[in-house]
Amino acid sequence: MGQLPSQDILALLEFKKGIKHDPTGYVLDSWNEESIDFDGCPSSWNGIVCNGGNVAGVILDNLSLSADAGLSVFSNLTKLVRLSMSNNSIAGVIPDNIGDFKSLEFLDVSNNLFSSSLPPGLGKLGSLRNLSLAGNNFSGSIPDTISGLASIQSLDLSRNSLSGSLPTSLTRLNNLLYLNLSSNQFTKRIPKGFELISGLQVLDLHGNMLDGSLDGEFFLLSNASHVDFSKNMLQSSSSQKLLPGISESIKYLNLSHNQLTGSLVGDAELRLFGSVKVLDLSYNQLSGELPGFNFAYDLQVLKLSNNRFSGFIPNVLLKGDSLLLTELDLSGNNLSGPVSMIMSTNLQILNLSSNGLTGELPLLTGSCAVLDLSNNKLGGNLTRMMKWGNIEYLDLSQNLLTGPIPEVTPQFLRLNHLNLSHNSLSSSLPKVLMQYPKVRVLDLSFNQFNGPLLNDLLNLDTLEELHLGNNLISGAIKFPSSSESNLKVLDLSHNHLDGFFPNQFGSLARLQVLNLAGNNLSGSLPTSMADLNSLSSLDISQNHFTGSLPSKVPSGLQSFNASYNDLSGVVPENLRKFPNSSFFPGNAKLVLPSGPPGSNAPAENSKRKPINTIVKWVIVVSCVVALIILILLAVFVHYIRISRRTPPEHVASKVVRKRPPTNPSSIAGAEGGGALVVSAEDLVSSRKGSSSGIISPGEKMAAVTGYSPSKTSNLSWSPESGDSFAAEHLARLDVRSPDRLVGELHFLDDTISLTPEELSRAPAEVLGRSSHGTSYRATLDNGVFLTVKWLREGVAKQRKEFAKEAKKFANIRHPNVVGLRGYYWGPTQHEKLILSDYISPGSLASFLYDRPGRKGPPLSWAQRLKIAVDVARGLNYLHFDRAVPHGNLKATNVLLDGPDLNARVADYCLHRLMTQAGTMEQILDAGLLGYRAPELADTKKPLLSFKSDVYAFGVILLELLTGKCAGDVIPGEGEGIDLTEWVRLRVAEGRGSDCFDSALAQETGNPAAEKGMKEVLGIALRCLRSVSERPGIKTIYEDLSSI
Repeated sequence: MGQLPSQDILALLEFKKGIKHDPTGYVLDSWNEESIDFDGCPSSWNGIVCNGGNVAGVILDNLSLSADAGLSVFSNLTKLVRLSMSNNSIAGVIPDNIGDFKSLEFLDVSNNLFSSSLPPGLGKLGSLRNLSLAGNNFSGSIPDTISGLASIQSLDLSRNSLSGSLPTSLTRLNNLLYLNLSSNQFTKRIPKGFELISGLQVLDLHGNMLDGSLDGEFFLLSNASHVDFSKNMLQSSSSQKLLPGISESIKYLNLSHNQLTGSLVGDAELRLFGSVKVLDLSYNQLSGELPGFNFAYDLQVLKLSNNRFSGFIPNVLLKGDSLLLTELDLSGNNLSGPVSMIMSTNLQILNLSSNGLTGELPLLTGSCAVLDLSNNKLGGNLTRMMKWGNIEYLDLSQNLLTGPIPEVTPQFLRLNHLNLSHNSLSSSLPKVLMQYPKVRVLDLSFNQFNGPLLNDLLNLDTLEELHLGNNLISGAIKFPSSSESNLKVLDLSHNHLDGFFPNQFGSLARLQVLNLAGNNLSGSLPTSMADLNSLSSLDISQNHFTGSLPSKVPSGLQSFNASYNDLSGVVPENLRKFPNSSFFPGNAKLVLPSGPPGSNAPAENSKRKPINTIVKWVIVVSCVVALIILILLAVFVHYIRISRRTPPEHVASKVVRKRPPTNPSSIAGAEGGGALVVSAEDLVSSRKGSSSGIISPGEKMAAVTGYSPSKTSNLSWSPESGDSFAAEHLARLDVRSPDRLVGELHFLDDTISLTPEELSRAPAEVLGRSSHGTSYRATLDNGVFLTVKWLREGVAKQRKEFAKEAKKFANIRHPNVVGLRGYYWGPTQHEKLILSDYISPGSLASFLYDRPGRKGPPLSWAQRLKIAVDVARGLNYLHFDRAVPHGNLKATNVLLDGPDLNARVADYCLHRLMTQAGTMEQILDAGLLGYRAPELADTKKPLLSFKSDVYAFGVILLELLTGKCAGDVIPGEGEGIDLTEWVRLRVAEGRGSDCFDSALAQETGNPAAEKGMKEVLGIALRCLRSVSERPGIKTIYEDLSSI
């Protein structure tokens, strides 16, 4: 064996000491001093390359190594040419003496945990040809010395937290072929000069915060084939045409998710796009009609979604075989007209959703495998699908389709995803559904299908999701008993199903979500429910189940709702982790130890309490009883007084409640006697922020009528269901419920039909109160729930203007927006109601804030990120599809729908129905709650805008990250500061991670989750910028979607 070059071996052994985990033993098992070559170089060590007795290469890619060792340990490897350790979990920094690696030509430490800033010494690596630091946690700016990389050909700094402006020294890297600076936080303009780098082939700057105008010289790169400037804040140049010219070399051009305006190009300019294969201009503000695209011969992918294009779809895009177009996305625009035929034999993916397309379904779909025509105004029946072929993914939801599903559909042999939800389809479920051999997702919800349930659907081997909720389906449920089912999601909610809960679950071992809510199921719950081993969400609410809850449930159950049944007994211990709303209202005989008001804890529990706790409770109960007695006396005196004089002319609010076992209160008042009278003085507690400041109308009813409803049906309010009175103040005014509603009901669509009399007798309960009025959940005769907002007197516009604005809500339909269904206009000033969909289980505020009564365990990071994306998607729809700002965005107006907690924004555009005074009060409340944009406070006549929505959304993002309420005053900084200022201070101090909710502590150890939190924090801070620097919601939505 030759003489050992000690500095090389010692350097490698020093790195080995820092390795904490080597799952394959690739390094730890082979790097030892006994295995050295005759010339003294460890060439037999895994990952080591020797040359002339010196270490020339260290190649440790894709080994899942966990190590805490920077690159400084390799500084003694004077002959090192290649250092590659990508896709591991190696932490450390780039040392200041990195320039000492004089021979280094290839350096790749991408996708690790390196951090700190980039040292100026990087510019001394004159021999370096390839540098990749992507996917780490580097911060700070790019040093100007980067121009010293004279030989660099490939430079990848993407997916870090680098910031500042792009240095002009980058444009002096004359040998550069590949430059990727994407997914950082770079700001300001793109420096000019990249077009002078003659060999540059790939320029990727997407996912930053670059602004300024997009000048034409950027597209004159002589050899560039791939240019991506997407997900920035770039604006159009002064030219009215977006792209006046483009290099013939460019094959891929992505300018999506910016703030580009104006028209695209004319037919003449399209000749300049003859060589472009992929063009993505989606999520901008481009407008005008689409050009003909007759000369875009090589175009294969065209994405123009979520702009403001209008007019008809050019025929050549759908019918011409002269194009090579395989993917076309024109969704989210204002395109109109029919789509009669799709004849292109090349087109594989076609998305025309969320436009204003009319007429019937196309007769032919060409070679399309993916077809999305959802959220249009397409009518007619489904018989026109008879000649469709090759379809694998089909979405026709949210249209005006009617009639049955055709029984003969042999063309769907490849179909794996079918969504026909939110139409008016009817008849019984056809058996042809069971003949789709590859279908995985079947969504027929929100239609009018009737007849018996096809239980054989549950036996389909390939089916993973079945959504049949909100139809008229009847009969009993029979789960499969033999075949191996892949079903993961089964939603049969809000139908007319009857019979018992199935006690044989057969092979539903993969079922994760089961929703049977809103049916007529009865009997007891089987103990075999525990056999559903994968079940994470179960909703059996609004049925007629009796008996006790099963003592054994699936161990992975995370969401459970059994409210509005007739269950009894004590809630088993393994179900007590769920909130009170999982069991109540309803289930009057069910006992939840330490449960909600109205439930009696077992006596033995109270006996175990320390004596001081008992004394405290006795004092509290005594005070409450005394207070109630005083209130009842006051109400009685008040009632006697008003009964002796003519009732006041104007009335203002409304008392409604879910039907108790007997003598329910209704929308129009108590049935047991005289009219129910409540004054605002009685409703508002004198103690700021008290959650018990509303006197139960049920208690007043007892004083007035002699009827005392059960405790589970008292009309009391809690922070779970509404905004805090400390923030959402109510005006003080007398209110009195009319005996019945005698005004006019106006519906915005044909999804519901009822009379004022039916609404009058609808049992209901208080959901919450705001500056507009009070919201209730009303239960119609058919069991359907509606949210009824009773507007406070004086806030609504005059009738003609109110009706004109309300009609504009008719076509607002989106999965992340709560649908408005109609309004009621009564004969007196205060009788104005708004009807909308009821969303359960509650608002974001009720799930997020760490307060008594919070619904469920703390939200996970995955849930919070999904909620953020859902809200952004809903806002994006309102801003760009409907061209209206929300105007009242806050955590209590973000409603979480179903077991998956899909977020939907509510109470949008109400400022359009309000007087100027009502709008001003809404803006004032937003300020008190912490959601008001600064520009709204700086003018005497503030106007709600898209940018003020973005600010409020940024505040919600901070709430999701911190778990704190925007309206809270955070102590520890003098007299205390609000949430936004507290976060800004922490970020300025370099302690942004300290802001994250402690409930997410376990997830901050996950590098991907922690990186996602930091990215969302950066997005939130962008939303809180001044109005001129604040990005649009399109940019924010896409940035969130890419995390």
